[in-house]
Parts: sequence; structure tokens; C-alpha cells
Amino acid sequence: MAAIAIPFLLTAGQKCVTRMAKIARHDRSRSGYYRFLSDGKWRMNSFFKCLFDIIVQAFALKKITLVLDDTLRPKWGKKIFATGNFYDHTARPRPGYIWGHNWVVLAIVVRLGGLGYVALPFWVSLYRSEDGCPPEKFKTRHQLAQEGLRLARSWFSGAITLLADGAYNNKRISDAAAELKMTFISRLRSDARLRKPKPPERKNGIRGRKPKHGPWLPKLSALACRTSEFRTETVDIYGKTVTLLVREIIAYWPAVDKILKVVITRDPKRPKRVAYLSSTDISMSAKQVVESFAQRWTIEQLFSVAKNQMGFDSAEVRKERSVVRHAALCMAMITFVEVWAKKCGGRLSHGTFSVKLAKAREDAVEETIFASGPRRKGRRQIAKAARELFSTAMCAA
Repeated sequence: MAAIAIPFLLTAGQKCVTRMAKIARHDRSRSGYYRFLSDGKWRMNSFFKCLFDIIVQAFALKKITLVLDDTLRPKWGKKIFATGNFYDHTARPRPGYIWGHNWVVLAIVVRLGGLGYVALPFWVSLYRSEDGCPPEKFKTRHQLAQEGLRLARSWFSGAITLLADGAYNNKRISDAAAELKMTFISRLRSDARLRKPKPPERKNGIRGRKPKHGPWLPKLSALACRTSEFRTETVDIYGKTVTLLVREIIAYWPAVDKILKVVITRDPKRPKRVAYLSSTDISMSAKQVVESFAQRWTIEQLFSVAKNQMGFDSAEVRKERSVVRHAALCMAMITFVEVWAKKCGGRLSHGTFSVKLAKAREDAVEETIFASGPRRKGRRQIAKAARELFSTAMCAA
């Protein structure tokens, strides 16, 4: 792992095995680097548990916030394991289908001073489309997410809050969160039909079955138009303190068979910008729901870092083991760098990931050169000079 992890971090651009083997300089054949992902002995759940424990211990977490989402990774070639056609609604200039992989990811949200948050991944699973998967092995994204949530609960006994986008706000994930005693906060579909949680009092002598829930509420769009029901609330979201118009109601959603705290937010400067949020913990305030859900954006930033800086999009792997392990390794490297920066302390822990990665590369080069030879006078100065040269070369690349 060390022979791969260190050159994986040091290598910029395409992280091919040949380049990493040249940088590592370990006494092993190059074929060992090729076989590390395809034939090495990995216990994935143990690997994920190590990442989970590292995050919890490094940040001394007494309660954790999990964020769940999936991302697409374009691939080229039809002989790569588990590739398929997936719809990418974020593609530009227009949404469309891409050929590649679909990954379901779980991460822990941690705070890095002030209003800044970052998502540290610890679990990843590959979704296989129903057309390209044997029936006995097929699992939906929601089933894969349930497996990850059960693992997280088995590793942590404290309070857990789960954040997810509207695609995961359904009965399967909601039931799993309730079973595992997690608070589930998510975006609510704009076409969700809600009811009052309690039925009206019934007069004696009326025949028929007694209703379990109250009458239907107006559509969410109609509730959002009643401006008199909103109040002004100051919230800390996305690193800023902003003022929103907020309305909260307690309602029953038949689709998940649960009573929810529903929060409707409006932007005073942009009246057409409306958001519908829900929480399974009805004791939460509207401000807590909004600020908690805003932390979900950290996983989108995580995907950007993984694809643009850690080679998540440019894997040259084909076999099943290699495909899964490369994705796990990319995510693990992000967690390793963030935890290392946290232990370094100071201003580095509050910087961007690119700054932390550059500092980690520089320190790795300096320590490797300093420790590889005799501790003579001037050895540290030589190592520092090589470090600066390496940093300059990386910036130029």
C-alpha cells in the first residue's frame, strides 16, 4: 500500500502504473505494481473501516454527519467491467447519456474552522445496470446505499445524521435510516403530496372506518406562494451568512409513510428560487434543517476533487477488482491528505485541497530524500532544495 500510495500522491496528471513505478523506486518488479489492484489481497470492508476510524479519531467526532450521493465516471471501450449507458443531467451544454461507471459514495462531513465544511469519503460501491448484470447480483443504488449505511452504524454507536439529495428521499432509504436510528434530511420533491399528521376529531354516530391521517394539504407550490406564512431567518450556509424567508410545517407523507418536518425556503432577492426540504426529526428547527442540508454540497466538491486532481476519471483498469479498488484508492487518498493536513494544524488545515496536496507532495519529497542517505551536514538543505525544484516542476506541469 505504501509503495502505491506515495507515488499515487506525487504523480500529477495521468496516474499510470509505469510512472508510479519509476517514482516509487521500491525493490520489487514492475509487474507487482500492475497486480496490486487486480490480484492483491484486499478486504474492502476492513479497508473502509480503517478509513472510517481514521476520520473519527483525527477529528474527535462524538456525532457524525453522513452525506450520500452517486456520481458518473465516463469510460471508453466496451470491455471494461460494469460500464453502461447512464443519464447525466449535469452534462454541458445539454444533459444526455454517457458511457461509463456509476458510483455510490458515502462520506463524513467535518468542519474545518469558521463556516467551512469538507466531505471525507470512506465507502464506495459500483452500481451495475440491470441490463449488464446477472439477475442474482443486481442491486439498485438504494440497496447499495443501505449496505453502506448498515456498515457505518456497525462502526459507530453515536448520533448519526444522513444527508442526501431528492433522488434518495424514498421509502427504502427512509426506512433504513429509521431502522438504524439516523436522522434523515433531504430535499423534498416538488410534486410530493402531503397530509396533516392527525385526523380531525370525529363526532359520535358517524359510520365507517376512522381515518388514520388528516386531510390533504395544498400542493407545495401553493404553500410556497402564501408569503404571509413565511418569516425571516438568518442562516450560515455555503460559507456565508444569508437571510432567507422560511416556512415550516409538520406533515405526513404517504410515499414514505412517515411524519416529517417540512421546510420551505425562499430567497428574498430571487423570489422564484424556492427549495423544499424535509427531516425525519420533527423537533429540529427550520434553521437547523437548512444549515444541515447545506452541508450536502460538500460531496459535490468531493467529486470535483476526485476527478480533477486524484485521477478518478482517468483510470486505466478493466477487471472487476481493479475497477473497484482503483475507485476506493482514489477516495482514500483524499481522506489521507485531509487527515494529514488536520494533524499538521495551522492555516494549512483550512486551505483548499490543492494547497494541501501540494504541501503533502513537497513534504514527501523532502523527507524521502533526507531519510534515504546518511545524516550529514547540509543534507536537509539539499532535501529542501529538491523539494522546491519538485514544486516548481509540478506547477509548470
